[in-house]
Amino acid sequence: MVNLLLLIGTVTALSLPLSGQAPRPVEKLFTLDNGLRVFLFERASAPLVNIVASVNAGSKDETLATSGLAHLLEHYVLFRGTDLRTGGEIAREIRNHGAIFNAHTGQDLATFEISLPTEHFEFGLRNQKEILFDLKIGEAELAAEKEVILEEIKQIEDDPFRYGGSLIYQNLMPGHPYGRPVYGSPATIGGLSREDMERFYRRLFVPNNAALAIVGNLPVAEMEARVRAVFGVVPRGEPPPALPERPRPLEKAVEVVKELDVDEAYLIIGVQGPDYNDPGQYAADVLTQVLGQGINPMLAVALKGGRRNLVNSAQMTYIALKRAGAFVAYLTLDPKNLAAAKREAVAFLKKAWTENFSPSDIPGEEKTFAYDHLEGAKNSIRFMVQQAWESGRGLAASMAIHLLLNDKETKIDYLDRIATLQSSDLREAASVSFSRSEFVFVSFVPRKK
Repeated sequence: MVNLLLLIGTVTALSLPLSGQAPRPVEKLFTLDNGLRVFLFERASAPLVNIVASVNAGSKDETLATSGLAHLLEHYVLFRGTDLRTGGEIAREIRNHGAIFNAHTGQDLATFEISLPTEHFEFGLRNQKEILFDLKIGEAELAAEKEVILEEIKQIEDDPFRYGGSLIYQNLMPGHPYGRPVYGSPATIGGLSREDMERFYRRLFVPNNAALAIVGNLPVAEMEARVRAVFGVVPRGEPPPALPERPRPLEKAVEVVKELDVDEAYLIIGVQGPDYNDPGQYAADVLTQVLGQGINPMLAVALKGGRRNLVNSAQMTYIALKRAGAFVAYLTLDPKNLAAAKREAVAFLKKAWTENFSPSDIPGEEKTFAYDHLEGAKNSIRFMVQQAWESGRGLAASMAIHLLLNDKETKIDYLDRIATLQSSDLREAASVSFSRSEFVFVSFVPRKK
């Protein structure tokens, strides 16, 4: 996932104009007395309401001994019971109300989503409030959820890209909370107690450490009244814990090589990038589109062009966290090309600050035949923004996340920022992240038989 998705809420809810002459939808941003931040957005395109709660709790809040606790708790919240209902009762009522329910955990946050018909808005609100703030943690339920997580860890470690991405973070930010695997390890999951989860839950799952975003076919005034009635009674918790320090730059490159049951080789390359509140994130989004997304990303062209044909595929993502960021390239290739592909990929990235991304960078008649990578990337981003605009749940999730990650009080017009970027901005972003940083390489090769 690129950082773009974490900003869609700001784009669509605060700045994206609608087509034609339709009036702007009504929106409201406020904070309850208990500290819960709330964003409401009236949208009449479908008789649905999307309710997303984001909690400032992730792997950054764990210790070495409790690694994986946030992810385990997210599963528990989603599938187990509360003081009022069992997990089975919750699941049955969600189905009976025609709802779709899901959750996600990352280094910074845990996010809980529910989408359902507008007439069941009250149920959706009360369901979210109950599972987030009235959780009942039992020994038997915790043991059962641990088994689910242990099986998920096995599946992740059989997936080269998911496993490789986790290893990138572990080695790109060693010793830092962001470096710990979100899903933990079999040893840490097995050692987690009900008391560990209870302490974590009571400390972090409080309204003054959370945000709520709702996008639906209801008047904002009605949504606000119901939100205040349902969530306003939840007591404020202790002040949230301090954020971790920013990860230190690596002093030297790191290489990890592992054997897996795969038919081809996988090479994942990571390097530190700007964080969520760094102004450089806008150029990083566009640079990622140019280098590693779309039909003909420049990284793939560089590694597959001419006679070399070093890789079968090449993509790149950029992820921005509250206190850190990372570019990650994912390559598939023949095992015999690993050394050459690694060398050529790094050489390309290190000289990316010299590339021409737009015909305006090229003098003379040659510009007539040059591909406009810059404008193509901007158009791709505009398309993704429009897609997000059409998804009420995606819009609500993005805004709930944005409310917790964003440090700025002012509104940000993301598309306007993207529109003003020039090739020089992309070159600067490439220079800052690729020319002065050490890389992490994770390689998976076919297991020897």
